[in-house]
Amino acid sequence: MSNKDTVTAFVEAMRRSDVETLSSMITEDFSWWIAGKQAYLQTAGEHDRAFFLGFFGSGGEMFPNGADFAVTGMVAEGNKVAAEAHMTATTATGSEYNNMYHFLFEIADGRIKRMKEYMDTHHAKVTFGL
Repeated sequence: MSNKDTVTAFVEAMRRSDVETLSSMITEDFSWWIAGKQAYLQTAGEHDRAFFLGFFGSGGEMFPNGADFAVTGMVAEGNKVAAEAHMTATTATGSEYNNMYHFLFEIADGRIKRMKEYMDTHHAKVTFGL
C-alpha cells in the first residue's frame, strides 16, 4: 500500500470513527497536533495516541447521522503526505459543520506516526463550543 493509500484509508476510518482500524493504523508513539491555542480551542496542541483514539471513540456522539469526510488532494514525498480534506456533517445538537482541513502525515513502516491538523479553528469552536 502506498503512503497516499494509507492516508486515504486513515481519513475514511476517521470518517467512520472506526477506532479499531485507526488503532491498527497508528504507531505506539503516535502524536496528533491540532492548530490553535488551547486558551481559545480546547483541542488545540499536542496529543498522544490515547487522546486520539478516545476522541474518535466519541465520534458517533458528535455526528449521530455520520459525516462526509473525504480527501480532496494529496502530495507525497518520502515518508510524508500532505492531504487536503473537506468535512460536512450535522452535529448532535443540529448545527451544520462544514470545514476544510490540511493534514501533514508522517508515515513509519506503513503506519501513521504523526498527524498535524490545520483547519478553521473558529468554526470548530463555534460549532462545538470547545
